[in-house]
Amino acid sequence: MTDTFRIGAVILAGGRGSRMHSDIQKQYMLLDGRPLIAYALEAFERSCADDLVLVTGAGEAEFVQKEILPPLGLTKLRSIVTGGKERYHSVYEGLKALGSQLSYGEGDCVLIHDGARPFVDESMIERIVSDIR
Repeated sequence: MTDTFRIGAVILAGGRGSRMHSDIQKQYMLLDGRPLIAYALEAFERSCADDLVLVTGAGEAEFVQKEILPPLGLTKLRSIVTGGKERYHSVYEGLKALGSQLSYGEGDCVLIHDGARPFVDESMIERIVSDIR
């Protein structure tokens, strides 16, 4: 691994949250007036990550683009892709986007994060990446 490896992040936001028994998917539920996914996206935006890929559920990309993303002002978000039936399918779709659209490959680092987990912050991300380097 070289000192110039790239860091990508795949943020998963396709879960249904069926255990929550809510009509609203958990990643879009509000915490302090903001959707949970916003906290994770902002943390990765402020972190050492170079590129972000957001994986949504089927039919959710337009909602996310219109309702979630505009106030965030993300500059590192490169792609929004539709996930699959299971989490591992969604991870695969995110990795495919990094590999094909952004040419990630051997020696690069990819972080996978569940977008419904809002308490990640840039210092956590930095610590994880520093352990990899």
